[in-house]
Amino acid sequence: MGAGDLVMVCESAVAMTALLILVAYVYPCLRLDEFRQSMFVIRDELFDFALAGRIGFDDPAYRLLRHEMNGFIRYAHQLTFFRLVCTLLHWKALGEQPAFTWAARWETAVQQTSPEIAAELRKFHSRALALVVKRLVTGSPTLMLALAIMILAVIFRTHWVSIKQVTRAAATETVNLLIGTSLIEEEAARA
Repeated sequence: MGAGDLVMVCESAVAMTALLILVAYVYPCLRLDEFRQSMFVIRDELFDFALAGRIGFDDPAYRLLRHEMNGFIRYAHQLTFFRLVCTLLHWKALGEQPAFTWAARWETAVQQTSPEIAAELRKFHSRALALVVKRLVTGSPTLMLALAIMILAVIFRTHWVSIKQVTRAAATETVNLLIGTSLIEEEAARA
């Protein structure tokens, strides 16, 4: 092995180490920060919505939605497909079935508001869930594969409108099929 070969091996080792650090540490940290920042933006818009007098800060629908968003922000580092599967397996092993009460309380609270306010609150909720689904799907190779299959299923089932709509619908269906958003919302609400 010559000096040139030794230099090439050392350069390759340094490059592979740098790539490993980027993939294993830096990228997940950036994804986490981006998710939290995006959720902060939605939560801030919800606050501005209430500050404008459209809904009271003590309204149950506002408080439930804000509490859920806070849970997503606080426990975003635990919001992974692997952890959700482990939670589901833990419940199955212990024979537990958690009570999913958040969705029922949310629907009751939203129905007590005016139709215009309810529509706006549902938009905030939908945007927050879209961020959660994106975080789950883009962080798991298993979900990425399932997403690719679901995209094909959605394209064949529906009319192709836009790739963004197809991808969003497929991602939501994938997460609902494998995990269920009610579990994710319930865990965030417990925070």
